[in-house]
Amino acid sequence: MIRKRRRVGSGFHELPLVFFAALATGGAGVGVAHIGTAAVGWAPWPPPSGVLAIFTALLGGGLLFSIGHLGRPGRGPLALTRVGRSPLSNEILIVGVALAAGVFGLALPTEHPIRDPTAVVASLASIPVLLALGLVYRLHGQLTWRGAATMHPLVLGTGFGLTVLLGSLPPGAQARGELLVLLILLMDGLLVWERARRIASALQGGLPGHPGLMEQRGSALILRVLMGILLPAVALLTGWREMAGLSLFLNLFFDRFLFYGLAVRQTTESEVWKVESILLSQSALSPGPTGSGPSLVPADES
Repeated sequence: MIRKRRRVGSGFHELPLVFFAALATGGAGVGVAHIGTAAVGWAPWPPPSGVLAIFTALLGGGLLFSIGHLGRPGRGPLALTRVGRSPLSNEILIVGVALAAGVFGLALPTEHPIRDPTAVVASLASIPVLLALGLVYRLHGQLTWRGAATMHPLVLGTGFGLTVLLGSLPPGAQARGELLVLLILLMDGLLVWERARRIASALQGGLPGHPGLMEQRGSALILRVLMGILLPAVALLTGWREMAGLSLFLNLFFDRFLFYGLAVRQTTESEVWKVESILLSQSALSPGPTGSGPSLVPADES
């Protein structure tokens, strides 16, 4: 007898990862945005203490939340033994280096000769941090975490970070910075569209990790567009930079929540369900006992 497709997942266990990914993306985004503005001459290469403090606080807070996802936090450092072979180990190392550089830079006096180089290293480390936050989820069997999804932390973080730094830019560069943020929001919109398309395709052969949330994905993705794209864009165009920054900050958490909540896994059960669905379709179209037409009785029940 053909089995019904079963739902998987009970409870949302990824909440610590949501906070880690959102805060780390925001902190590293501030660092990347500073490097970008410095590269085009809008800011000095060594980040000011305020920028470094935001970077360090967000990155450190994210790392603390990530500990809540570990079954045995005391064994966390053992992950570093697989650096170079494991994307997760690489991520931990890169985030640790960036955070250490930020803390060290804040602890040193402003006039100390190695304070500025250390602060620059912290900002530069933000780039691999955002890349690692995306690449670590290229997992076998996770159908919605592939392709363009790996670049989403870089786009989200850069957009948020640049919005935070807009007020510190020279007057002539602020308008160009706002235009750049709007372009990043457009890129984010394309990535959200690609996510929706990928989810729909993945559901043809995989099982949702959180079926209840998956049923509401249409409304959730619309809210994601409103919070992370339309509201910040309108706020920037009307001169409400603080509102744009707050909306993008909250969007970091909501986007990562949807990233984990709308995951679709390819499991042994999903493969069995897929095969059974094909067999059911074929049996429904097979000729009946008299050969006069299709039979509505599954092959294993006839």
